[in-house]
Amino acid sequence: MKNKEFSGAVFLLKKKSGASFILQARDMPTKRLLHHDGNRNRSLRYASNQDSFYVDEQDDNIILEPIIFEDGVLRCGPHQEGLARFLRIHPSFNSVYTEWDPAKDAEERINMENLILDAQIAARGLSLDKMQSVIRIFTEKNTDKMDVTEVKWECMRIAKNYPEEFMDAINDPELESEDIAARAIRDGFVSVRNGGRDIHYNEKDNKRRLMTVPIGEEPASALQAWLKSDDGLDFYKKLVNHYEA
Repeated sequence: MKNKEFSGAVFLLKKKSGASFILQARDMPTKRLLHHDGNRNRSLRYASNQDSFYVDEQDDNIILEPIIFEDGVLRCGPHQEGLARFLRIHPSFNSVYTEWDPAKDAEERINMENLILDAQIAARGLSLDKMQSVIRIFTEKNTDKMDVTEVKWECMRIAKNYPEEFMDAINDPELESEDIAARAIRDGFVSVRNGGRDIHYNEKDNKRRLMTVPIGEEPASALQAWLKSDDGLDFYKKLVNHYEA
């Protein structure tokens, strides 16, 4: 069966590194470039005039050419099938760079558009209270000062810009406690101090430290977890009663 004619390929750096990036193209004693052929590791070297990429199969008349990504992109034309094959067996393939797959890219774009559509449809079906809860979790906006139209628009905006996170939030059984924690911080029932590391009560006769925020965690999420614990349950009930009054 005849192989499909090579029409070109595009490779993309996963993390752009300046205007140009030179990929290691040959094995060196100080910086190895090896490929396991199924039996053993073999030294690699890209030479544009050789049929093989293995050093032990190449002759002495090699032509070495640099492999350069320009602005994070390397395009292989129809006459550069050898370079494309070398890039696919290079140890850095799928770690430093990857091959652009237009079909996969199109599928991912379609999936994202569908997710955005699903999120916006879900947003339209939320109650006003739940819309406000979502807004308070994703933003620092005071929903008490927003009219109904503003609340709906802001909720739709969040659904469009953060569809995956939005869907997770509205399906999360902890949405109410997350909202209460966000509002407690916003409304000053607690105060966040020490660069976001400590949370204190902010009541007239109680300013003591409530908790220390774990490293890498946001104050609101840490407070939400504490409110649902045995230690925080009474304060949580107090906040719920205030907001439901």
